[in-house]
Amino acid sequence: MNIHTDMGDPPGITVPDKRGKTVEVCLFHPADRGPLLRFYEDFQPKNDAQGLPPSHPIRIRQWINSILAGGLHLIARRDGELIGHAFVVPTDEPGIGEYAIFLREDTRGFGVGTALNRIAVDAARDMGWQGLWLTVEPKNRSAVRSYENAGFRFVRKTVFWRDAEMRLDLQQQTKT
Repeated sequence: MNIHTDMGDPPGITVPDKRGKTVEVCLFHPADRGPLLRFYEDFQPKNDAQGLPPSHPIRIRQWINSILAGGLHLIARRDGELIGHAFVVPTDEPGIGEYAIFLREDTRGFGVGTALNRIAVDAARDMGWQGLWLTVEPKNRSAVRSYENAGFRFVRKTVFWRDAEMRLDLQQQTKT
């Protein structure tokens, strides 16, 4: 899967979910800002993943402004409606990005997250990122499996933490 990572207005990648419904994944475009804000204002559960997404609309706008300032942002749509957002933002470690994904609750469990994870990994590699890092609750087995299917592996010393770390070396892994 190859999503165009140039600065134009590229076409998206279309993938089916497990129900046969079509999901389009594309790079974030400034016109997506309003729907993205509404997505996070409606998102449930709030504050579930390390306090994200924020619960108050003002804090959501501040958070969106900060993460949209750099990195890679992918939008997932079904029937024209925004159902997911995956992103890679810079960390203090050169070439390593922090990865996060948020899916609308009614789309979880149908393969959308795994497809979006794989597309994000390929796009990050195409953009020159050397590796990705994320945190996840180890008891969230569906998220862990989805990340593992995209190539992420646990950082051993963190497996028993409440929020374990997972990493992916993009130089070692081949495209999905």
